[in-house]
Amino acid sequence: MQNSEKNKSRKKKDSSLTVILAVICVAVSVAAGIAVGALLQQKQAIVRLTEENDALRQGLEELQEALAEGQEPRDGSEGVSSEGESLPEEEDGQEEAAETETTEPETTEPEETASPYLTSLSGLEAGTVLPKEQIDFSNLDAYFMAWEIEEGDNLYQRINGKSYRKNDYVPLESLRYIKMPHYNFEGQIQVGEMVVSRDILEDVFAIFKELFEAEYQIQSMYLVDNYWTGDPDTTDSASIDVNNTSAFCFRMATGSQKLSNHAYGKAIDLNPQQNPYVSYSSGKAKWSHTNANDYIDRSTGLPHVITHEDLAYQVFTRHGFRWGGDWNNPKDYQHFDKN
Repeated sequence: MQNSEKNKSRKKKDSSLTVILAVICVAVSVAAGIAVGALLQQKQAIVRLTEENDALRQGLEELQEALAEGQEPRDGSEGVSSEGESLPEEEDGQEEAAETETTEPETTEPEETASPYLTSLSGLEAGTVLPKEQIDFSNLDAYFMAWEIEEGDNLYQRINGKSYRKNDYVPLESLRYIKMPHYNFEGQIQVGEMVVSRDILEDVFAIFKELFEAEYQIQSMYLVDNYWTGDPDTTDSASIDVNNTSAFCFRMATGSQKLSNHAYGKAIDLNPQQNPYVSYSSGKAKWSHTNANDYIDRSTGLPHVITHEDLAYQVFTRHGFRWGGDWNNPKDYQHFDKN
C-alpha cells in the first residue's frame, strides 16, 4: 500500500514536471519566435537602410557629375549627403561657380550705350566723309563750329605767308576759322572748312545750315592754302581748277588794284566750275578755266548752276549778300559777298 501511494505521488510529480516542462517549452518557443521576429525585423530594417544608403550615394554621385558637367541634376535630385543631411555650402568661389554653372543667367538691365551721333566736327579733317547715321539732325548747330586764329597756333602756321600775311587792313583777330558739314556731288556728307570775317559769321552759319538741310551739293570746301602756288592769284586759280568752294584770301580783286572782299573774309566763291568768272569786255564771253566750258550758257539746266531760281542765290541774298551774277560786266557767277 505504501508502494502504491508512492507510485501515485511519483506520478503526480511526473505529471507536474511534464506540465512545467510543457509550459517552459511553450514559453521558450514563444520567446524564440519573438526573438526570431525581432531579428527578421532588424534584418529588414538593415536591408532597407542599406538600400536607402545606396540610393542616396547614387544620387550624390549623379549630382556631383552634373555639377562637374555644368548641367542641371537629373530627376531633380537635390544635394544631400550620404547620411540624409543637407550638403555643406561650398566655400568661397566654389559656391559661386556651382551656382553659375547650374542656374539660368539672371536678366540684367542693359548698360547705357554711347550716343551713336558725332558730338562735333572737332578733330575731323576737312574732306572727311561722314555717315548720315552719325549726324544728329535735330542738333545741327553742334556741327557749325568757329575758332579764333591766334598768332603762333596751328591755324596761323597753316595760313601765314599764304592766304594771310600781316597788313594794315585785315587784323588777324577779325578772322574766324570755321568747320561745317555739306553734301558733296556724290550726295555724301563731308566736312568743310573756311576762313571768314567774324562780322559775317552768323550769316554764314545760317546760310550753310539751310543749304545743308536742303541737301544742297557743294563739291569741296577747303582753305585755298591747300593749293598754294607761291602767290594768291594763281593759288585762287588752282583752287577754282579743282572746283573748290572757298572764302578768305588776302588778295586784290580780279583786274583791280584794290583789295577784294575775299581779303576781308567777306566773300565766298561757290562751286566755281559750274559758276565761272566771265568777262564780256570784248563783246563776247571770255573765261579762264576750261573746266567751265559747259557752263557759260546759263540756260542749260545743268546741275549746280546758280541762277535766280537756285536755292543758294535765294538764301545768300536773303541774308544781305550780293551775287556776282547780277553784275553787268564781268559776271562772277560763283561769287557772293557782303560789305
